[in-house]
Amino acid sequence: MERLLILNGSFCEQPIITKAKEMGYYVITTGNAPDLMGHAYADEYIPADYSDKEAILQLVKEHNIDKIVSCANDFGVLTAAYVAEKMGWKGHDTYENAVLLHHKDKFKDYCYTHNIPSPHSVVFTNMTDALEHVKTAEYPIIVKANDLTGGKGIRKAENYSDAVEALKYSFERSRDKHIVVEPFLEGTQHTIVTFIADKKIISSVSCNCYSPVNPYLIQSETFPADNIDDIRDELHGIIENIVNDLDLVDGIFALQYFLCNGKPYIIEMMRRSFGNQFLTLADAYSGFPWEEAYIRAATGQSCADIKCGEPTAKFCGHHGIMAGKNGIIKSYTIPEEIQKHIFKKIDMLSVGQRIEDYMNERIAYLYYSYDNRDEMNEAVKQYNDMIKIELGD
Repeated sequence: MERLLILNGSFCEQPIITKAKEMGYYVITTGNAPDLMGHAYADEYIPADYSDKEAILQLVKEHNIDKIVSCANDFGVLTAAYVAEKMGWKGHDTYENAVLLHHKDKFKDYCYTHNIPSPHSVVFTNMTDALEHVKTAEYPIIVKANDLTGGKGIRKAENYSDAVEALKYSFERSRDKHIVVEPFLEGTQHTIVTFIADKKIISSVSCNCYSPVNPYLIQSETFPADNIDDIRDELHGIIENIVNDLDLVDGIFALQYFLCNGKPYIIEMMRRSFGNQFLTLADAYSGFPWEEAYIRAATGQSCADIKCGEPTAKFCGHHGIMAGKNGIIKSYTIPEEIQKHIFKKIDMLSVGQRIEDYMNERIAYLYYSYDNRDEMNEAVKQYNDMIKIELGD
């Protein structure tokens, strides 16, 4: 039985862990947090920092690991690519390409030089140069830590004073102490996730992204994205051009974009499984077996002949229940109007637990389906008001 290492074991990776075991692998998980729920589904857990590529390479050698799969985090992609390259394993991009694609400064420069529509970013490695730049910037701007995901290390600035604080914030949080500064786009945020086999897209899903509590953290998503029929060919063309230009391997290729006056502008890209069990929704909406394909690609197997089933949800999405302030959870109530659409629920915090960081913590995740797209999109925008949360001190 082949020994498969999956980087991390949060609830985000749980479906991948489960699927890998169904596929006959002996599954080992790793990471710094042994209490994460996904580890319980693995055959074995070995503690290590999955963002430390040398530590994971040593772990692979010491424990006779045969293959590696990234977690739902960019650091996992970088580590998996590095380890696979050192071990001579197929299924992962070169480490150089993984860095190019997952470090914001390098990817934005690639977009700029290849005429890919994207906000033009300026990269800074020191505060002095960054402060000089924002003196003459056209506001508003967005400031981002170069190497973080999940909305971390990002701030919007409306003026110079805001910009100074945003620069400090992003520099403090960036691991490599690189930040990017770019124009703030007015529009709607969306994601397109494709699966690549032999450098061609064989499956594609899209969604709207809503961030009402924390503007830098997606709270809700609905499938499919608005106006996707008008821009799908353009987005697919961008993706396949990048895949061919960089000679990328099979696997997920996703773009996050802002839609401004009908035109998509690329803001992020990912070659990994998404958080929040996104692939569960991708499975339901498309019928394509995303988790199986993800594992097959990462282990160097062909995905060209993978079988696609029937979609189980006409329109679907996810919503993270978030509070409007910190405090002890006394109760929360999901009305029947929402309950009847839920096909899966994952509890993250229990009654009696304290919310310490309401801008980032979720009480639970809801996965829902609707028969009417407009009804779903309008309802989801009201979920925060409809779900009643009672907090204590």
